[in-house]
Amino acid sequence: MLSGASPTTPTAPGVAPLPLGRLNEVLRNERAPTDLREARAALLELARRKSGHLPAEWLVAQALRVSEGTDWAAQRAALEALLRRIGFASRDALSVEKRPARGALWGRYVLAGQRRSESGRGRKSERRPYDVDVYGLEPLAASCNCADFLRSSLGLCKHLLVVLEDIAQQRRSARSFDPAGLPPAARPELCWEPVRAWTGRGDRLEGLRWGAGASAAPAPRGGRGASARAQRAAAQALGGGAALRRALEDEAARGALVQLLLERYEAQPASAEPAALALLREERDLLARLSAGALAAGEALPHLKSLRRRLYPYQIEGVQRFLERQRLLLADDMGLGKTTQAIAACHALYCAGRVERGLLIVPAPLRDQWQREWQATTDRAPLAVVEGRAEERARRFEQTKRGFLVMSYEQLLRDLGAVRRFAPSLIVLDEAQRIKNWTTKSSAYVTSLQPEWRLVLTGTPLENRLEELATLLDWVDDSALAPKWRLAPWHTSWAPGAASERTGARHLDTLRERLAPCLLRRVRREVLRQLPPRSDVRVPVEVSAPQREEHDARVPAIARLVQSARRRPLRQPEFLALMQLLAQQRIVSNGLALLRFDEVWPVYSAARADEALLVSSASPKLAEFRRVLSQLVLEQKRKVVVFSQWRKMLRLAEWAVRDLLEDAGLSSVFFTGEESQRARSANVAAFHEQPGVCVMFLSDAGGVGLNLQHAANACINLELPWNPAVLEQRIGRIYRLGQKDPIDVINLVSEYGIEARIAGLVGNKHALFSGLFDGTTDTVRFEGPASFIGDIERLLEPIEVPELEARDDSLESAPDADLEPALEAEPAPPVATEQARELPPAARESEQPSASGAPASAAPGAPDIARLFASVAVSTTAEGGLRIEAPPDAAAALSQLLSGFAQLLQAAAPPRR
Repeated sequence: MLSGASPTTPTAPGVAPLPLGRLNEVLRNERAPTDLREARAALLELARRKSGHLPAEWLVAQALRVSEGTDWAAQRAALEALLRRIGFASRDALSVEKRPARGALWGRYVLAGQRRSESGRGRKSERRPYDVDVYGLEPLAASCNCADFLRSSLGLCKHLLVVLEDIAQQRRSARSFDPAGLPPAARPELCWEPVRAWTGRGDRLEGLRWGAGASAAPAPRGGRGASARAQRAAAQALGGGAALRRALEDEAARGALVQLLLERYEAQPASAEPAALALLREERDLLARLSAGALAAGEALPHLKSLRRRLYPYQIEGVQRFLERQRLLLADDMGLGKTTQAIAACHALYCAGRVERGLLIVPAPLRDQWQREWQATTDRAPLAVVEGRAEERARRFEQTKRGFLVMSYEQLLRDLGAVRRFAPSLIVLDEAQRIKNWTTKSSAYVTSLQPEWRLVLTGTPLENRLEELATLLDWVDDSALAPKWRLAPWHTSWAPGAASERTGARHLDTLRERLAPCLLRRVRREVLRQLPPRSDVRVPVEVSAPQREEHDARVPAIARLVQSARRRPLRQPEFLALMQLLAQQRIVSNGLALLRFDEVWPVYSAARADEALLVSSASPKLAEFRRVLSQLVLEQKRKVVVFSQWRKMLRLAEWAVRDLLEDAGLSSVFFTGEESQRARSANVAAFHEQPGVCVMFLSDAGGVGLNLQHAANACINLELPWNPAVLEQRIGRIYRLGQKDPIDVINLVSEYGIEARIAGLVGNKHALFSGLFDGTTDTVRFEGPASFIGDIERLLEPIEVPELEARDDSLESAPDADLEPALEAEPAPPVATEQARELPPAARESEQPSASGAPASAAPGAPDIARLFASVAVSTTAEGGLRIEAPPDAAAALSQLLSGFAQLLQAAAPPRR
């Protein structure tokens, strides 16, 4: 390629050398240059290392030109972006196929290169021509019709670099080639300035210029729907400046301007720069899409009336925005109904005949949830889940001529070819942060799909870096945040004199203005008055392979005990073993960190929680809880109550978010029964009165009598309890008289095994206990034991279990008789025997916490027994009878104690003669 200054040249002419120590400090990002002279010297050193045969001085001059008026971070980023394109030019098989007239250096070059893409059968490439015009090199004056030239704001692309190499070869003396010694040529009539404004809207059409070579402005032409006034404004706009800006802000005048220019220069392409024509064609396509979207919205919106559920005004606005623009990143706060808005849009477009086939790409654990939400929202647009073996999935795609399919990101990697043949005209991406890294296959495969309608859903559009947000937007509007190389340096605040110490963000107004057309985000406080009094959100959590193994290892023993229960009532030891196995499965669903708490807690408690440590713990629920709490507390500025049945799970959860809260100057408190009465009272007071105390971790001991409606308006359940009544007790701590805000109930549910099935039973008002509080008493009514065993069977995966022989009816014959004790497991459901019907109601409601906060099934010690009896009041009625009164938790514990004692006596008594 081009050669210029020798690599050993210390500086460009006229640039004084820097002391080596100071130069190295700048290069290592230990400090920023103090002036332009230092910046130029440092950039020259960087350019020499990677510029190949290009003159380093020329590259530095171009970097400083496109970053004029900025600071060191942007200047360095501009040079690094230029150097990357040198690598791209070397990597790709680009060749010059057509040159200007013989002997001429300036003019039109035509290149062809291999354009690589992903297909269902692997990677393929195709030849694509590119037009490159060169008018001069010092300063650079050139144009290319490739997408990178239109978006990079560098005035350079890999195609142009190949042309420069070709020019050098034509001079036959690369070593003596001096770009400054070649006078520039005249530019065509229609020019375009490729460097986008650093602030403001950054409308790319503002870079259009009516060149000096034009004899007269093109005259307006009538027709095609443009008003005479709009056409006159378009013609005036070609003078540039304020007239151009006014025309671009008026929709009709903007369309007329694009039409006017294309009519002239598509007929005379030599009179326009390649980039100017390419930009006008992109703008024409955008305007046509917006026009089609407005028409489609008018046809589709009336069909929202036929939805099964009513939309709130802000949700209708979200649907309308998507319909009108056809492509949208919907980034509403968690709990505002992004899924509902997406389904409503699909329903409206399908019913209006605008979309025949659509595809939902979602994380694997969310497929079933999408199907449930779909059925609850629409009965007119059909939906099917893509699942099964490869041939079954392929058949599903082939047989679906109308309607929608839902598949996972992992399936897309295997079925890309089938998806392309399915040819959906609408695609919805859920939890789209999955494609935030453009280097992953998921991102490449998704962005290779080009449907007419594209809806991207995420509650966390920006997790770490602005570049991730730009990657999400690439599929929606790849010019919104272009160029990407500017994002980090230009929108990051740097400490004075420092080159790597970040102090915050800047130029956010520019970001908002450029995101406004393609991104819609509503935070909870903006739509508070529209929200329902209570929103229940189920957050599915993936289960790790070690969790599945631990969970499934207990299934055979559970199945054997259930099979025995079909034949006869279980004995007390058998029943307790069954309950213990089920509790262990639930513990495993919360994570192996809970299952092995005593082993791992000394290590975890001394470490700072991070993503790697959470992943290594095989406890994905803790990672999901960290994400959810961050949204509720750090982003939405709310106070939250967090429930778990296991106190050790609460300790793990507090550890998982401790660093997030501490970094924000916030804290949390506990209310679990382990604290003294004084500490519990102090924690409740702090939660109400101190703004910095924003999270309260509660066991079910906090589920009775604690009023938190004046402090919190969000509740997170780390797991669902067996009994739906206990779930309502938890929620009732904040959802009660005096609550002024709508509340959100977030249920974390492991989408595998027992926990997912419990969620289904609770959701259908069919919990394991099949009991309901009547609202006025502490009693709970349960169905018979057969129903209970039936519900247990519904929790089991289908499994073949050999028939048990008569001698195997005893617990001692079961292989899992020596069972690991459950960690603070909740009490077992009522005993599935005939004797269970005789237990008092308080004993049957086994989830009532004890007075100490421990589960009711925990065996009380001597002091506890004395305290329990002390809480019992015995009085004489007017009729001479006795009235025995006790608090619900004391009644439950005493009844269990006395019942167990009676069974022991009965077992020890000699048989009657």
